[in-house]
Amino acid sequence: MNQLYFIALIPPNPLKDQIQEVKLEVKAKFNSSHSLNAPPHITLLSPFRLEGEDTNQLNSLLEVFAQEFEPFEVRLHNFSTFPPRVVFIDVEQSPGLIEVQENLEELARSHSDLFNYNYAERPYHPHVTLAFKDLTKSNFYKAWKEFQERSFDGSFIADILFLLKHDGDTWSVVKKYSLST
Repeated sequence: MNQLYFIALIPPNPLKDQIQEVKLEVKAKFNSSHSLNAPPHITLLSPFRLEGEDTNQLNSLLEVFAQEFEPFEVRLHNFSTFPPRVVFIDVEQSPGLIEVQENLEELARSHSDLFNYNYAERPYHPHVTLAFKDLTKSNFYKAWKEFQERSFDGSFIADILFLLKHDGDTWSVVKKYSLST
């Protein structure tokens, strides 16, 4: 049976909790709760389907992959949008982040039989989603009016890649891969 997975960075606490509070605020003020179906995260590899028996092969690949990279700093700065549905915390495009993301996408494309990954190439814009899918257009504009005036700053050392799996309702971490230390 095909399972849905994606690979991400998840900030540690207290930053993770701080972002979760903003997501809860978005739910309360703008009636958008879909982003609460996953922990606060920065997607590195978009969702892909994987056959159940392929999880061992995926784990082996990702363990080796993670060892090729040193931990790097991730900086979150202010808010932005993908109109007319997505509001997010913006993430600075650091060399370490871009290198890991590009190499991970290359790994997925070179193992397309395993990753079932055939997305069109598009520019990577790292972000932490606060609202999407269930955010109405009118609430998008209300939310952006509020968030464009606010500031947000945070940073963390990314030293773990997280594999998340969808259970039909929510995303949860099923495996962690430590970067080389």
